[in-house]
Order: sequence, then C-alpha cells, then structure tokens
Amino acid sequence: MAKPKRESARGHGRIAVLLVLCCLVFLAFFARLAWMQFAMADHYAEKVAEASSASYTIEQHAARGTITDRNGTVLARDTTVYDLYLRVPAPPGSDLQQTVQTVQAIIGGKDVETQLAAFCSAVSAGELLVAESLDDESMAVIYKAGLVQNGAVRLAARGERTWPEGSLLPHALGFTGAITAEQWPAAQEKGLAMDSIIGQSGLEAAYDDLLRGQDGQLLINTGLDGAVRTTIQKSSPIPGSTLVLTLDADLQGALQAALRDQILHLQTTAAPGGGREARAGAAIVVDVKTGGILAAANWPGYNLNNYRSDYSTLAAEETAPLLDRVFQGLYAPGSAFKPAVAAAALSAGFDASDTVNCTGRYLYYSGYQPGCLQYGHAGPVDMRTALEHSCNIFFYDVGRRLGVDAFSTMARQLGLAASTGAEVNEASGRLTWSDDENFQAGLTLMAAIGQGNTAVTPAQLAVYAATLTNYGQRPTLHFADHAQNPATGEIVWQYEPQFTTVEGGDAVFGPIRDGMKRMAQTNRYLREAPVVCAAKTGSPQLADTLSNGTHYVNSVLIGYAPADDPQIAVAVVLEYGGGGSNATPVLRAVLDEYFTR
Repeated sequence: MAKPKRESARGHGRIAVLLVLCCLVFLAFFARLAWMQFAMADHYAEKVAEASSASYTIEQHAARGTITDRNGTVLARDTTVYDLYLRVPAPPGSDLQQTVQTVQAIIGGKDVETQLAAFCSAVSAGELLVAESLDDESMAVIYKAGLVQNGAVRLAARGERTWPEGSLLPHALGFTGAITAEQWPAAQEKGLAMDSIIGQSGLEAAYDDLLRGQDGQLLINTGLDGAVRTTIQKSSPIPGSTLVLTLDADLQGALQAALRDQILHLQTTAAPGGGREARAGAAIVVDVKTGGILAAANWPGYNLNNYRSDYSTLAAEETAPLLDRVFQGLYAPGSAFKPAVAAAALSAGFDASDTVNCTGRYLYYSGYQPGCLQYGHAGPVDMRTALEHSCNIFFYDVGRRLGVDAFSTMARQLGLAASTGAEVNEASGRLTWSDDENFQAGLTLMAAIGQGNTAVTPAQLAVYAATLTNYGQRPTLHFADHAQNPATGEIVWQYEPQFTTVEGGDAVFGPIRDGMKRMAQTNRYLREAPVVCAAKTGSPQLADTLSNGTHYVNSVLIGYAPADDPQIAVAVVLEYGGGGSNATPVLRAVLDEYFTR
C-alpha cells in the first residue's frame, strides 16, 4: 500500500536538511584547511622551524670604564682583544671535524676535541670558547682559513685591562679578574654572568659597580643544519663610567722619581747608619682643603702590565715591592709625633710660652735618663722653639705631665692610628697606652717623642699634617673625585669632601704651625723652596744596631705648604734613611713640581 504524500514529503525534507548539514560541515572543513594552508602558513612554518632548531644566548660584555687622573691622563683602560668561539652544530658549508683540526693547529697545544665532546654532552647547540686574547698573527691565519667567513667560528671582541703608565700608582689602582667561587653568590645577586670580569683590588674593586657597566645579551637561533636563522638583540651592552681621580699624574711621576732618586743617592753617598742602608720608602701628597690624594708613591714598586707574569719574582723580593707602604707600612713617627703632644698640652691648658729647661739629659727618673742632642738650643725652651729644634727634653717633660693616654688620645683625634677613609686596604696602626702589656713609666717618655709602641702609616701622617694646618679640621682621604658617562660627559657620581673637627682652633694649632714653620727654615732644602713651607722631621730608632752599638734610624717627615695659606700636606718615610733631614729633598721636589709649573 502506498505511503501518504505527507509522509513522503517529510522524508524528502529530512534528506535535504542532512545534505545541507553535510555541505556545511565539508565547507567548514575546507575553509579550515584553506585557512591553515594559506592564512596560517607562516605561523605553522615557524612552528616547524622551532621544532627543527635550537636557540642560545651570548653574553656581550660591556667595556669597563676608564680611570683617569684629574687632568684626563689615562691610568687604566680596556684595550680591545678577540676571543675565538666554535659554533655547534657546524653551519652549512663547513665541517666540524675539519674546523676543530684547523683551530688546534692555529692556537697550538689546546685539546679542542676533548672540550667539544664535553660541551656537546651538555647542550645541543651553542658556542664553545676555544681561545682568548688572540694576537694579530693568529687572527690573520683564522681569516685566511675562511673559518670566520663560513660561520664555523666567531671572533668576539672584548676589553682587556691595560695601563698606559703601568708603574704609576699600581698599588692603589689594583687589578681586575674573573669572579671567584667565594664572590659568586654576591655576583649572582647583582645579575652578573659567571664569566664576568670584576675589580679584585684597589680602586678597581672599590668602584667596580661604576666601572663595570652593564652586559648585553644576543639571542641566536640556528637550524639543525647549523645555519644561523635569526639573531635578536635582547639587550645592548652599556659601557662603564669613566672614573676621574683627584690624582695629578705629573706630580705622581715627580714624587716617585724623587723618592727613588733620594734612596739611591743615600745608598751611594751616605755614611753607614746615615742612610747608606736605605732600601725602600713611601710618600703621599694630599689636598688639605678636600682630602683628595694628589700623589701616593711607593719605592720599590712594579708595573701593573707585568703584575701577573712577574708575580713570583715580585713576591720573593726582599724589598717587598708588592707592599703598599703608603697605606700598609707601619712606622714609628719619631719627632714628627711631637706636634700631637703639643696639641694635647695646649688643649689641657698649657701655655705655649711656658718653658722647660733643656740640660741635655732628662733627670726626672733615676733609672732612666734619656738625652737630647740640643741642635741649636739649650736652657729654657718654649713650645715653638721646642718644635723648631726638636727638643726632646721639652716633650719628655710635657708628655710625662700629660700622661701617655692624654697625648695618645689627641694623636688619634688628629688622624694617627685611625682610618684615613681612603678606598684601599690600610693598616690600622697603633699608639702607646698605659694598659699596654709592656708599659712602664719610661715608655711614656719614649712615646712622647714618637717611639714606644707607636707605629702609623704614611697616609695617617699625611692626614695628621693636614689636620694641624687646617686648625683641627681632619680630612677624610679619597682617590676618586667623580664618575661620568663616557659618551655624554654627564656626571653620574660626585665625591663630597668630609671633615671631622678636632676642637682647639687657633689657640691650639696656631703655636704648632708657628713652630713647624720655623723648623722648615732651619733646613737648607726647605729654606730655598719656591714657597715658604712648614715641616717636622723625625728620626725614630730601629731595633737593628751598627757595629758600634748605635741604632739605625728611619727618616720621617710631615709638612705642608704654603705655610700661611696651605694647599697641600705631605708625608715621607725612608726605611733606614738615616734621619729626618734626609727626607727633606723629597718634600722639596714636591714643592718644586707643584708650585713652579
């Protein structure tokens, strides 16, 4: 029996709907396929490329900042050198094994194959450092072999620290080096790469954050065939700041020459015990108005450019050229200490016109009666005269009445056995105190003329001299004046001078300045200087004795100039120098250089 027409039409409608739906599905499928093949072709090609490629990041080290003196003379800078990196995998057109053999032949003696095997076991792609600081000859051979041109290797420029005048200020400038295991945790916190170069000593270490700059990063993407596909500069390297010192390179050179020449002169002309045995010394010049260090010389010294290659020899030398005597050498100041005793006395109410009778021997103690050489004086001596002629008897008596703790306390306030504030490692020094294990009454007398247990650095002596001439304003020493952007010259950091006040003013420091000015006039070298200066010498005894039983002595000197309007303070120490007057030619050389150019 035939189906009703209504049911037949209903069935045909369902089929039509189904056909439409199928067409829509197929249409959507083909639309999707077309969209993937055409509209998204680049996207999926990129995905395929990513699946068949590798990426690695190259650290681009920033150039380290230059260090200059106050006038722009370069003291330390980065010189461009090139390191050789082997690319893994080898790019098209190159053979990795052949490249390795060629590189080994060029650099000689280095087992690149073993390095490569270890490298490939850790990463699938990257660059292996195979040679550092290539010379021009090796660079030429590498280019001639076509290794750079075909991409098998990469030559990376970097800065290597050099010193145009390597013998100028080597101890204070310091050196750079790779991060050590002990330094790595702190370096990580700063975001440094493991192969970063940082300051390891001296000013290089003290101002590393300014000098180091910021490293950049380059992202490299290679195919599995070794071909470089893309390079992306993730961050650009930013050079370190230029560090400008307070140092005057010309004055530094003159001071080093004067120190050397005077020691050599004494070795060839002085009598035994009078300086013939002089072997080393140190001297420093500071700006009394800012505390800036204008020059700091050690003799013997060394050349920073040869520091690493000569280290074993330098370390073994008896004269210890690696020792920074300016900041780490400890010496009894001898009579150069007497102004500190005078300051303590005046602060305690002593009158500068009060006298002590100098008879040539101090008779207060029956068991210990030290003497005085009475150079140019005898009988009643006031403070100015005692400083002028360095009367021991005056300071024995004043020191005994004050007590050792009183004048040692004043000495520390003036800068002796106290931190100078300079940016380099320094010895703390020591003074003589009543609670010292070896203390006895006679030790007060010796301490009052700068001996006893007292030992200070030349840098502390310079601070002390500057404080005396500044009427009690004690400067903090510093080498750096400012840092600036190397591209724009913009100042990015500026030192602010710092002073500590020692009470007393003209009432305390005026008579001392008068006495030191008069003392300088008793010496021919200083009397004939281009400006009137003030000074105090010292001849502290050493433990060593000559065959006749007399003691060897060092030469110690503090001074400043001009005497009435001081600009600079100076301290000099000559080991086995034969007496304080033997240091005056060094001070004279400073005055000639600074005030006559």
